[in-house]
Amino acid sequence: MNSPPSPHAATESVHRRTGGAVVTVGGHAHQVDFAGDTVMAFDAELLRRYRAGSVEAVPLLVTADACDGAGATIGEVTWVLDPDRLPPAGALRALTPGQPFPAVQEFALNIRVTIPDLLPGVTLRNRVVDGPVILRNANAIAFPPENDAYELAVAVRLEDVARPGPVLATIDSFPTVANPVRPVVG
Repeated sequence: MNSPPSPHAATESVHRRTGGAVVTVGGHAHQVDFAGDTVMAFDAELLRRYRAGSVEAVPLLVTADACDGAGATIGEVTWVLDPDRLPPAGALRALTPGQPFPAVQEFALNIRVTIPDLLPGVTLRNRVVDGPVILRNANAIAFPPENDAYELAVAVRLEDVARPGPVLATIDSFPTVANPVRPVVG
C-alpha cells in the first residue's frame, strides 16, 4: 500500500543496465539487453535512522521507471511504469537487526511492455492477479546502490492491457545492474 508523503521526502535516481534478459513470446525465448532509469521516493529521516541501526527497514516507492531494449530475434522492447496501477512500496531491509548492511533491497513495480515486431499494436502489462514485479538484490551493501546486481523474484507473466487474461509473453529473467560503474575513457 502506498503511504502519504513524508515531511522528509527525498528521491533517488538509479540507472540500470540489463544484459541478457530472457523474454519468451509464442513459445520462443529471446535475449534482450536493456538500459533505463528508475526514480524511488523515500523518507530521508527514516533512511538516516536506518543507517544508524535504529530501524530495520526503509520503504522505497518507485515513482518513475522506463527502459528500452533490443534483441536480435525480438526487435525493440520497451518497459515503463504502468500509469494506471501504482506499485506498492519496495524496501531496503537489514539482514541483521541493528546492522544496516548487508541488506535486501527490492524495487516493486507494475509495468507496461511493448514488443512491436512480434506483438504489433499490443500493450502488455504484468498480470494483475500475479501482483507487482519485484527486482531483488539479496546482498545490498549500500544505498543508493552502486554496481549492485538485481534479478526478478519470480518470472513476470504479461497480458494484453485491452484483453486481460491470457499470457502473451513472459519475462523469465532480468539480470540488472543498478548504477553500474562506468569506465573512465580518455
